[in-house]
Amino acid sequence: MKLADIAARIEGRLSGNGETEIRGIAAIGEAQEGDITFLLNRSFERQLPQCRASAYVVGQDADQGLLIGRNFVVVANPDLAQAIAAELFQAPRTFDKGTDGRAHVCKTASVSPEASILPYAYIDEGAVIRKNVVVYPFCFVGREVVVGEDSVIYPNVSIYDRTIIGKRVIIHAGAVLGSDGFSYVWDGRRHRKKPQLGVLVIEDDVEIGANTCIDRGALHRTVVEKGTKIDNLVQIAHNVSVGENSVMAAQVGIAGSVSLGKHVVLGGKVGIADHVTVGDNVMAAGGTGITKSVKANSIVGGNPHMAQRDWLRMQAYLKRLPDLFERMRNVEARLSPEGEDDRDR
Repeated sequence: MKLADIAARIEGRLSGNGETEIRGIAAIGEAQEGDITFLLNRSFERQLPQCRASAYVVGQDADQGLLIGRNFVVVANPDLAQAIAAELFQAPRTFDKGTDGRAHVCKTASVSPEASILPYAYIDEGAVIRKNVVVYPFCFVGREVVVGEDSVIYPNVSIYDRTIIGKRVIIHAGAVLGSDGFSYVWDGRRHRKKPQLGVLVIEDDVEIGANTCIDRGALHRTVVEKGTKIDNLVQIAHNVSVGENSVMAAQVGIAGSVSLGKHVVLGGKVGIADHVTVGDNVMAAGGTGITKSVKANSIVGGNPHMAQRDWLRMQAYLKRLPDLFERMRNVEARLSPEGEDDRDR
């Protein structure tokens, strides 16, 4: 692919030879002749002297003097440009249309002839699989599940009964969707299970990471709205509502009946207590414990959560505690009357 074509696709300003042939993308520390690489921020500039890439994509704040004699493309957002360029080099994997003879499709299931059902998948009664869906081996698609067009279900995914999955959804290996919520009541002798009668709805363009678990609703539904991206090893409990275009990193745990707004960002290991409302555009740092509702546009951290600026200030104080403690001991020693028993100091 010619560099000029790539520059046009990423909407960048080209400096250098647009006829340069680009064969692939590589990190700046590994790029060789024929590669294009991306300086995602100014810190990457120190690696330029050793880099042998054929072309560079840089932000508008880059020191272009360091790139004299090299081919480079200036863009508004190098991170976005990298994502767009990577799509150009990603070789799509294709499968034969139809159902492999080693898969099992129940009689009342409806599978589009344009879907690809691979060996050892199981499609239960009443399930609906739309066109261009790919179901990898060893997947279970439960009773009356609906899977929308162009969705991909990777190996060993289990989709429980009546789950609804939208278009262009990606579900990575080992995910469990629509399982029972964790709901019990003590009857005086034992924990009695409360039947989970609701459903799980996954809207269009959602991506769900490996080994993530999302429970069905207790009486109504759990919903993950369109465009949301969920990392590996995430737990979302029953009755949760996740707003559109939200993002959550690995090991997030969301308890039952939580409502997340739109464009929420949760760092790794964030925990959210039950029946909490988190407003639009909230950002929570990794490890945050959210114990009560958070208003829109907040940035929080710590456990229990607080404004990020307060949490950062507390972390700075925490590092100084040993020194402050020693200073206090010295002050107390000077203030204590001579000969006073100091065993409690």
